[in-house]
Amino acid sequence: MCAGSAVDSGDRRRRLGIRIAWLAGGCSAGLAAAATLQFAMGSQVDFSVYLTGASHLLDGRVYQVGLPQPPHLRFAYPPFAAVLFYPLTVIPVRAAQLIWGLVNVVALYAVVHLSLRAALRTAPGTVVVLASLILMTPVYWLDPVHRTLMYGQVNLVLAALVLADFTGSPSFRGRRLPRGVLLGIAAAIKLTPLVFILYLLVSRRMRAAGVALAVFGACCAVAAALSPSAWRSYWPGDVFNTSRVGAPLYYITNQSLHAAVDRAAHAIASPTLVTLLSVAVLTGGLALAAWAFRASSDLLGVLVAAATGLLVSPVTWDHHMVWIVPAIIWLACASDRPARGWAWALAAAALFWVAPIWLVPHGHGAELHENIWQFLGGNSFFLAVIAFLTGTAAMLVTRHQSAKGRSIPIPGDAGVSAADESQQATRAG
Repeated sequence: MCAGSAVDSGDRRRRLGIRIAWLAGGCSAGLAAAATLQFAMGSQVDFSVYLTGASHLLDGRVYQVGLPQPPHLRFAYPPFAAVLFYPLTVIPVRAAQLIWGLVNVVALYAVVHLSLRAALRTAPGTVVVLASLILMTPVYWLDPVHRTLMYGQVNLVLAALVLADFTGSPSFRGRRLPRGVLLGIAAAIKLTPLVFILYLLVSRRMRAAGVALAVFGACCAVAAALSPSAWRSYWPGDVFNTSRVGAPLYYITNQSLHAAVDRAAHAIASPTLVTLLSVAVLTGGLALAAWAFRASSDLLGVLVAAATGLLVSPVTWDHHMVWIVPAIIWLACASDRPARGWAWALAAAALFWVAPIWLVPHGHGAELHENIWQFLGGNSFFLAVIAFLTGTAAMLVTRHQSAKGRSIPIPGDAGVSAADESQQATRAG
């Protein structure tokens, strides 16, 4: 009888714990959703730009018309993005913002869920769902996520599409989508995901890369058919026009290599120098991503590719850096995380919660006159990306040397050997 009572007591505690976890998850997700929809009831500058550009899809003036108020921001994405946003231009603005807010809430959950599922590949599905819900509010307050939702930006949607392509098993009408389909759509909405197609190429997944390029081309063709003049305006003219971003490239929220070099030089750096540095970083970053894929996990390879893309893009506003979410999750709980990964995850979260880039003088050219402490704070997100890539390289080198010395295979994700994982991914891709 005593043993039975103890079992019953343990079951009650377990059921109570599960109820508390569901309650915490519901509250966390509800708070994040409420805060996001609150933004949708106000003014969202970037979403207003999307609607303004898309509203001119049929007359071809997508890239000629900007917001009526300074700095008169204009649409900056490929024409296919205007195609996708066009349906939201035929309904009231407030309704469009609410719909887009709900899309962003779903995208936020998807990014967290897909990242956790990729990092905790053997965890029960219920555990992943609960953890994803509980994490929504803490993740919401990371600076890139918070500002993406505040501005009505598209970053979380793009990250969710890429993560679903690489780590999920998306299906349509019962058939699994080929790897590369969602990536091609993401790249057609905004060009920065093209770096992941390069990642597929260097990791020798040619079929998936071909699918992504084909879908990207098909989306571009659809946009060209619907608005030929907008297509001609963007390719190859406006695609290289960085003046549309509404601020100088050295502005504090731009955490790209280009901006960091400008701020370090206290002047606009030579375009040749920036180009050479960018090519070197792109080459080295993609090589590191391919190595991470072979020796560690596809999730780490994707994160390295994302970090590389953030560095080499001429414009990487702080809200573009939503890839900090899967990076923190990988550091905290993935099987191939580094030693003391939880501590690195906490440090990264603290950095992106505090957001020191806003604590230094900025605006009106102040960025070109930073002292050493202001430079460290004002470029802290950029430096965090550099530290992530450097730390990843050091981790892979250390593990390779250790495994070589013991003459054992280098472990891949979830205990699968690197060679086996590469072969499996090649077949899947």
